[in-house]
Amino acid sequence: MSENFWKKFSYWVGLLPLGAIFGLVFYLAHLEVKDLDLWLHIGVGRFIVTQGIIPFSDVLSCTIAGTPWVNHEWLFQVIAYNIFQNWGPEGLIQMQVVLVTLTMTLLLLLGYNKDKQLMLIFVLYLVSIVYQQRFTIRPDLYSLFFFAFYIFVLSLHIDKKWSVAALVITQILWSNIHGFFFFGPLFVLIGLVSEWLKRHARLPYEWNKSGRLNDKEYKRLKAILVFVVLACLVNPYTFEGAWYPLRVFFSFSGENKVFFEHIQELQRPLHWGTLFSSDEFVFYKILILISAVTFIFNRRQIDISALLFWLVFFIFSIQASRNMAFFALAAYMVIITNVLSISCKDIIPLRFTDKKFMHLTSAVVKLLFLAWIFQSAEGYALQGYYDLDKYERKSEFGGVSLRSYPDKAVDFLVRNDIRGNFFNDFNSGAYLVGRVFPRIKVFIDGRTEVYGGKFFDQYRKLWEEGDRALFEEAINKYHLTGALLNSVRQHIPKKVLKYFYGNKDWVVVYFDYDAVIFLRRVPENQAYIDQFAVDLAQWQPIKLDMFKLGASPVSPFPNYFRAFTLESLDLDDQSLAEAQEAIKIAPGYSDTHELMGKIYSKRKQYDEAFMHFRVAALGMPNNKQARYNLALCYFDMGKYEGAIKQYLRIIELWPTDPKGYFLLAKTYAKDQQYDRAVNTLRKAHQMRPDDAQDIVGVGDIIYDQGNYAKAKDVYALALETRKDPGLVHKKLGFVYKVMGEQPKALEEFRQSFAINAVDNEVKKELGL
Repeated sequence: MSENFWKKFSYWVGLLPLGAIFGLVFYLAHLEVKDLDLWLHIGVGRFIVTQGIIPFSDVLSCTIAGTPWVNHEWLFQVIAYNIFQNWGPEGLIQMQVVLVTLTMTLLLLLGYNKDKQLMLIFVLYLVSIVYQQRFTIRPDLYSLFFFAFYIFVLSLHIDKKWSVAALVITQILWSNIHGFFFFGPLFVLIGLVSEWLKRHARLPYEWNKSGRLNDKEYKRLKAILVFVVLACLVNPYTFEGAWYPLRVFFSFSGENKVFFEHIQELQRPLHWGTLFSSDEFVFYKILILISAVTFIFNRRQIDISALLFWLVFFIFSIQASRNMAFFALAAYMVIITNVLSISCKDIIPLRFTDKKFMHLTSAVVKLLFLAWIFQSAEGYALQGYYDLDKYERKSEFGGVSLRSYPDKAVDFLVRNDIRGNFFNDFNSGAYLVGRVFPRIKVFIDGRTEVYGGKFFDQYRKLWEEGDRALFEEAINKYHLTGALLNSVRQHIPKKVLKYFYGNKDWVVVYFDYDAVIFLRRVPENQAYIDQFAVDLAQWQPIKLDMFKLGASPVSPFPNYFRAFTLESLDLDDQSLAEAQEAIKIAPGYSDTHELMGKIYSKRKQYDEAFMHFRVAALGMPNNKQARYNLALCYFDMGKYEGAIKQYLRIIELWPTDPKGYFLLAKTYAKDQQYDRAVNTLRKAHQMRPDDAQDIVGVGDIIYDQGNYAKAKDVYALALETRKDPGLVHKKLGFVYKVMGEQPKALEEFRQSFAINAVDNEVKKELGL
């Protein structure tokens, strides 16, 4: 057969993986509704539509009510609410499908080239995988579409008269849908700066000519910048609305920096600990590598606008993981731009003697890639979980997630028309706004830029520390009458639970796996308290129909979450009863075994605890806490050899965690392996040089066992930390005393007294 036949054959074969990519993306875009912030958008959209006004200050919360609020996403909220109101969750999913398909189509039109088909397929697949991380039904979807549309127009149609009008209309929509609308003027500005450099600076190689515009196009680009900047002002807040996203962006270097430390999607995707890991963001890393390499191969004909564009969005993407999808689109444009100027001979040193063989090889690679895509699709199709209410499996595609929201708890609030100002965790705020606003005003929701870093710090102290005085102050200041503590996405901190549960002014009215609801004893709540008060001390486990479950693989998370919450309240009998139900459903469920081991350890029933910790460690071999629990159980049982083996394994798996070294040193000390204890303690001290408490604890063990010389060495090491020196000098004083070195003992006691003059033990030793 002729060379032309194999060339066409390779081309037509290449359309198969290309179609498969679109099919995969189309399927993935049907992901179930599981985003938290979506519900806030629906709630605000409902307010705007029903009230006929766009709020200029906060109306959602009881904590920052009246605070100025530039709601730059109002148009998305109206769209989302109307779609949800008319077509429900499936309508929102279809909106996502349409936006994703349009965005991918623009990328295909932007980069399609018959001669570079294989490269296009591979890069488009990488982009689609990174892109699907933002399939969350949020304004980001529109931003990504507008992002692609801007690239499409500026790259291919800058010479068309309609390009100005198209970008102005796009910019107006973007300015009212998402805060990333400033990317529009930024794109144009990058183009103008690049064009100026090409015309006025002496650039290396052929950079001055690569991608250079003619005078008419350059003039049009200048006009576009003026018009799109003016289009940013077409919003309800005019100048304030146009400037607000940039003001928020720059504020993240101040007090708002706290958000990057505690909110998952604002975490950096790249740091030294994960840079070379294949477990996190691997496709994003591949895109970085490939796009950077294309600049190297195309170094003589680099379009400086593509280089600047790549640098800007690379820096932008490494600031927060949610920005990776924007870099993926930028990397795609850069790769396509560079590859057009690169020959296969520049990349593949192998020379094909027969072009038929080259085309056949290309076709085979495309078919292999097709198989890979199908294999990926099969893995996605299997994603799902068991719906314990309907006793059937639910796919993760379509509908609303059953494991992302405290939906049953909020159903309880809606059903009984409960109102008031509620304390809530950060993850529940947006969902409450979407379901029960304005009947209930929240304590905090996802609008981080409105609440600010200072308030978020106050919330974290309440949620993470459960400070009683802070809670009392917040309850009185914000007139809180209810509290919804979400347990379906995280465990409720023990101190927070105990504060509400132990306070006679608050009563549990709802308890299940997804949340605990407390109501304050105020007149407007009394009828609900009388009707729904729950006595958790009398709690009986909720049992499933085992015959309906049959042999279906089921995660007993409802029983486990209830058990965990009960254990946090020290209701251990009730917790064990729920945990035992979970074990009946799934005997190997590691989390439940870990919880049961914890309860039996508290009761000093170490044999029972050990059996459960062992099963948990077997089921979660790379879970650090499971390993620690098993090691501590060995230690509590006095089986130091077993504990030492576990701690050595922990150190092997997590060599940078000083906790493992401290506990290993403690175990060596208990096992009277004093040299090993001291040597291990020195390693731990090097890793955490400010920790005195753990070192003193090891010294006390050695002292109690009568090895005073080694105890002295350990206490001397504790002095190097410069933490609690009064205590350490006192310990050394007693060591020298029992060793018969009275002058040294008196000197240590004097130093301790100089630091802490109220220590009665020291005063007694000094005869004071």
